[in-house]
Amino acid sequence: MIEYFCTDEQTRSLVKLDEEKPGCWIALFEPTPEELSQITQRFGIEEDDVCAPLDLEEVSRIERNDVYTMFIVDTPVHDKTSGEKRYTTIPIGIFETADHVISVCSVYRVPLISILKSRQRNLHPTDNIKGFTSDILLASSEAYFASLRALNRRRMNLSHSTEKATRKELEELYALDASFVYIKTSLTTNDTVFERYRRYVLTLHNPEIIDLFDDVMIENRQALETTKIYSEILDSTINHFGLMMDYDLNHTMQLVASLTLVLCVPTVIGGVFGMNLEGIPLSDSPYGFAIVTGITAILLVAILVALKRLKWF
Repeated sequence: MIEYFCTDEQTRSLVKLDEEKPGCWIALFEPTPEELSQITQRFGIEEDDVCAPLDLEEVSRIERNDVYTMFIVDTPVHDKTSGEKRYTTIPIGIFETADHVISVCSVYRVPLISILKSRQRNLHPTDNIKGFTSDILLASSEAYFASLRALNRRRMNLSHSTEKATRKELEELYALDASFVYIKTSLTTNDTVFERYRRYVLTLHNPEIIDLFDDVMIENRQALETTKIYSEILDSTINHFGLMMDYDLNHTMQLVASLTLVLCVPTVIGGVFGMNLEGIPLSDSPYGFAIVTGITAILLVAILVALKRLKWF
């Protein structure tokens, strides 16, 4: 699918176009081979470059030549394979040509595109190539922040929903941890790409462009720091639940050991006095059973008192 957008001069928001116009933003979502071929022939973009963002394993990178500059950066998307708030990252390609910004993405409903479409002001004109590219990259950082907030809210709900975590809740916490790993890794590789591009921007000696990409880098690094903080909090939460489960297990084992020790006394006494042999003490006494039972009860009480003082239960 190919969509065309331009920035309204008055509202500075995106307006969808019915056809390509000079200086418009050309956005490809889940493109067909025919659409990719059209772009490569129309703008002189190499086929391998325009297809690279469709590979979900593609790493973030930047390539420059005389015709275009290509960014491949990771952006967050909701993992639809799970029913909970889990996120992964996918690559999106951004191509700066002489007259257009072209984006290529393997998913139609990607958050950063929705953020760009929902903005009502402050977007650069789409024919301001580097300015609008910075808008796309800032929208990607905003999408990361939205994903991080959603993940952290889910963590808070899980940690506050119960004092003792169930296995399902622990599995979900580990799934959230995986989402943070994906995001942290992607933000780190994105930062490397932005740093490399900034070195190129510095050679242009254009303060406005330098400021734009300084903002892009700052937003990306803030998202990275936020990810690290949330990830550390999540690790602390998982460790807390793990310690609680270890404590409960130890308490249960201690209780079982206490019961075993207490039950051993009547078992041993009953085994001794229950042997069918001559010479067993109190075997001829009419009060033998009462005496043995009483002694057993006294021993049980003494053991229970001792265990209580030792705080075994």
